[in-house]
Amino acid sequence: MNENTETRNEVAVKSKAPAMPPMPVPEETITALDAAAASGVLAQSVASQFKKMFLLGACMGELKKLLTPEVMRPIMQLQNSPVGFMTDRPGQGYDVDTVRSAVIEAAMNGVNVCGNEFNILVGRFYCTKNGMKHKLRDIPGLYKNVTPGIPKMCGDAGSVIRMHIEWTYGGKSQSKDLDFAIRVNKGMGADAIIGKATRKAYAWLYEEVTGNSVPEGDASDVVIMDAAATDSPLEKEPAPAAGVQAAEPARPGRFANELPM
Repeated sequence: MNENTETRNEVAVKSKAPAMPPMPVPEETITALDAAAASGVLAQSVASQFKKMFLLGACMGELKKLLTPEVMRPIMQLQNSPVGFMTDRPGQGYDVDTVRSAVIEAAMNGVNVCGNEFNILVGRFYCTKNGMKHKLRDIPGLYKNVTPGIPKMCGDAGSVIRMHIEWTYGGKSQSKDLDFAIRVNKGMGADAIIGKATRKAYAWLYEEVTGNSVPEGDASDVVIMDAAATDSPLEKEPAPAAGVQAAEPARPGRFANELPM
C-alpha cells in the first residue's frame, strides 16, 4: 500500500459520520407516543363537546401509560436546559410526576419537549413564544407577520406596546393593531418586553384563527428567578434600558386590565 492510498484511507475514516448512540427507549414505544400525541392534537379541533372530552381523556390516559419511569428518565435530563425545557427551579427542577404532566400537556398542545417550546412554572405547563410560533406554523395555509412597536413605560412595573399583526388564512388577508400590557421586572430591557408581547400576539392570533385558546401565563408574574428574569430564561434578550421610552399612562382598551395593579 503506497503513501497516497494510506492518506485516502485516513481521510475516509475521519469523514465517516459518528455512530448514533443507542436509543434508550424502544422504537415501538416512541411510535405509540407519537400516535397518542397526534391524536390528542386532532381531538382539540373536534366540535362535539363530549366527543372531544372522551378523545382527550383517552389520549391522556395512553400517554400516562406510556410515559413510565424508565421512559421519563431521559426526558428528565432535558429539564432546565435550553435544548429541552426550562423551569422556575433552575437548581433542582421538578419531580417526575410534575414533569410527566407538563410533557403530556405539551404533547396535547402540539409543542415539542425540545427547543424551549414550553416551561414549567409553579408546577404547571406554560407554552412559550417558541411554542406559540410552532403552533402557528403548523396551521395549514396560515401566513403571518408580527411587527412590534416601541414599549412605553406605565408606572414602575408596567409597559404597553402596540403590536401590528398581519395574517392571511383561507385566502383572506387581515391586519390588526393591538395594545398589550406587559409586566416589567427589574433589569428587563426593551427586547425582553417585545418578546413577551410577541408571545401574546401569537396567542391572540392562534385563538383568532382556530377558536382554541392557550392557557395564559407569564413566568415573571408568578416566579422570582433573578434580577434579570423574563418570561422565559431562554427567551430573555439583554438590551439597554434606553430602548424603553417613558410615556403617558396606558389608554384604556381591551388589554388594559392585564396591567398589574
